[in-house]
Amino acid sequence: MFVDRIAHGLDVPPRERRAIDFSVIFGDVAAPAMRDDLVDVFEEVKPQLVVHDFAELAAAPMAIARGISNVSVGFSGALSDAVQAAVEERVAPVWEREGVRVTTPAFNGDLLLHPFPARLDPPRADGPSAPMQPLSFDGAASASQPEWISSFGTNRPGVYVTFGTEMAPRAPWAAILEALADLDVDVLATVGGQIDPATLGPFAANTRVERYVPQSFVLDRSRLVVSHGGAGTLIGAATAGKVQLCIPIAADQWQNSDSLSAVNTGVVLEPDERDVSTIRRSVQRLLGDVSMQSDAEVLRDDFAAMPPPADLVTTIAALA
Repeated sequence: MFVDRIAHGLDVPPRERRAIDFSVIFGDVAAPAMRDDLVDVFEEVKPQLVVHDFAELAAAPMAIARGISNVSVGFSGALSDAVQAAVEERVAPVWEREGVRVTTPAFNGDLLLHPFPARLDPPRADGPSAPMQPLSFDGAASASQPEWISSFGTNRPGVYVTFGTEMAPRAPWAAILEALADLDVDVLATVGGQIDPATLGPFAANTRVERYVPQSFVLDRSRLVVSHGGAGTLIGAATAGKVQLCIPIAADQWQNSDSLSAVNTGVVLEPDERDVSTIRRSVQRLLGDVSMQSDAEVLRDDFAAMPPPADLVTTIAALA
């Protein structure tokens, strides 16, 4: 299997192998294509500074080869040592094409803008980094709130379930919906564009299933968020002060979920814990644990205290 080939010789548990598997696809497949796309851009624009997403794996070596500073913008937690090593190994050919050698400090750029507060995930110590408050986009500005939203979570706790746009087909929907069906909660599950909601029914009276609803419409009305622990959902829920039930599937979701658990704001279910009774017990625990609710509010305040992007413009510009 691909995951066994990538993780061969790495002393990591199976759950981290899933993260390595998903992450290094970017190195094997995406990085060479990214480099090809950027060659003309560098030639035409001749940038004095490059600011790029952390997963844009060709920008850093291309900038370094041309003597240009580069700033990496994180979207999730710092990579574990095992995942960092695996990704560096896979992107090394792209770096070599630029005549530079991949190292962890170079991989992170001249400055890494870290989107998590230190309480949740300290940045790696391999190079310069700075916290930056994450911003979200969910399409809410161009959408109208559906009428039914006004009653969601009004008379009983709202439970928002989402596995994003990519992981939804791999989510244990049947077990989750059954676990929530007989609880005194309002349930909203968004299943993405790859699943027809009708195929998951019939639904309990407390449950509504939609393809997509902007999370900003839902989070303030929710008490609990159930998800895969993807960065967008995790950050949205954390910045709204919500406790979270995490059912990670791939990529950074495992480490994100562990970070929440470590600060007492989330519960993580392993692959052998995703049955109806375990999910139901976990939901009941999260809804009833006052200390976890309180810690989720502390984490919300940590996010709010991070400097917004505008405050870092001078710092970034000074690198040019």
